[in-house]
Amino acid sequence: MESLAKTAVLLLFSLMLMVLPGHEARRLEVEVEESAQAPPPYSPIISSCAPKLPKNCGDEVRDSVLGLEGSVPTDECCRQLVRWGKTCHDAFAQLLVSLEPASQKSSILANSKTIWEGCVDVVAQPPVSF
Repeated sequence: MESLAKTAVLLLFSLMLMVLPGHEARRLEVEVEESAQAPPPYSPIISSCAPKLPKNCGDEVRDSVLGLEGSVPTDECCRQLVRWGKTCHDAFAQLLVSLEPASQKSSILANSKTIWEGCVDVVAQPPVSF
């Protein structure tokens, strides 16, 4: 069982490397190695979802959900996000909530909902042809 927990921690850490800026990922690497605790219950969803969203889109969605100024997913990343699915998007938002201060929870969840709805709208619009 201990081996399974370590494998799960490594999978979660791999996702963190994909979605967090470099210096934060290195800080988390130390914390994960020291804690060696089982990851939160949503990590199997995250582990299966992570490879399905290109890193550049993951970065755009992460920055937008965190409310970084000027961050909005491109139309292409919106299409990728909707293909990724709401379950994956919601699990990703919950991961971000778990990594940020508790005071940011409502803002992250509201941004997540706004990003999802905006991307669904983008997908619903016919592509512009030139």
